[in-house]
Amino acid sequence: MKFNDVDGRLLARYLADECTAEETQKVEQGVAKDVENAQKLKQFKRIWDISEEDHSSMHGVFDTGEQWQQLQSRLEKEGELNRESKRDSFAAKYRSASVHSMTQKLIRVAAIFLIAGLIGVFAYQNWYEPKPEVSETVLREVSTANAQRVNLRLADGTEVMLNADSDIKFPNQFDEDIREVYLMGEAYFDVATNSKRPFVIHSRGAVVRVLGTAFTVRSYEEDRQVQIVVEEGKVSVEDSSAESANKALLTANEMGSYSLNSNEITTSKVDDIQLYLSWKKGYLKFRDKPMKEVALALERRYGVEVSFQSSEIRDKQLTAFLKSRSIKNVLNVIAMSLDVEYELTENRVIFTQ
Repeated sequence: MKFNDVDGRLLARYLADECTAEETQKVEQGVAKDVENAQKLKQFKRIWDISEEDHSSMHGVFDTGEQWQQLQSRLEKEGELNRESKRDSFAAKYRSASVHSMTQKLIRVAAIFLIAGLIGVFAYQNWYEPKPEVSETVLREVSTANAQRVNLRLADGTEVMLNADSDIKFPNQFDEDIREVYLMGEAYFDVATNSKRPFVIHSRGAVVRVLGTAFTVRSYEEDRQVQIVVEEGKVSVEDSSAESANKALLTANEMGSYSLNSNEITTSKVDDIQLYLSWKKGYLKFRDKPMKEVALALERRYGVEVSFQSSEIRDKQLTAFLKSRSIKNVLNVIAMSLDVEYELTENRVIFTQ
């Protein structure tokens, strides 16, 4: 036990011989186990003794600011305090207080707060074994807008391609035993192999855990699931809830889906992985995809706003491989495939019958 773990009032009561047996034992055990504690107790006892000596010289008005100056002067002469900052930080708490007819009881109260205050000062100024500070990991955040993709290289060598309308958070330096990132949206990961430090992706309740592999994670705000598709290697997917045993292991050309509604994880085989990875090259590939979902992909890829003249058009399903960088060429392909029309005005697209 260190004195910086002890209430200053308890230590003051000990010096005034007002502790219970249990409290006395607590303080004395701290002294017996640590030489520094014994030295600090000696210092505080001297403060206590001086406060009692000064009581005999007080008559009428008691100015605690003045008394603190006198007390500090006496302590400095004996080498007990030697930092001006301690006087400033403490005297500000007690200056300009006037107490009439100060009794011995109030003197003790003042000394109690004096010692309690000094304990805080010693700890703050490193006179008195401050507890080590625990540094918090600072996360860097990278976000993309529509029509924007970003390539990232993390501190461990992991390559990340962040899709449009996405957000990822990661530290500049990973911990020694784990590599953790936080994703909202969609990203492709080519994870640097390190068997001693798992790579973990947190995404809306799903935890994706790998050692070294290539895969994509999709978790947009409108999605009711977190989708993981593995290109190579192995990936573990689990529920972030500590008490959950829900877990799945995915290998190449497999997909895992974590339901945000039920927290269940389902797995399936993927026969055409480009349906999930084509966005990396700036392409869009769809198979029987409702136009309301195609519209979201177009908005993210080309930075446009898409709307429909009718629900009938919105529910049509599209199968297409759209490789053009020109939004107009892409819209022409969609219009021909679904037998619909479109209007393109600046960044607004409306599909009509």
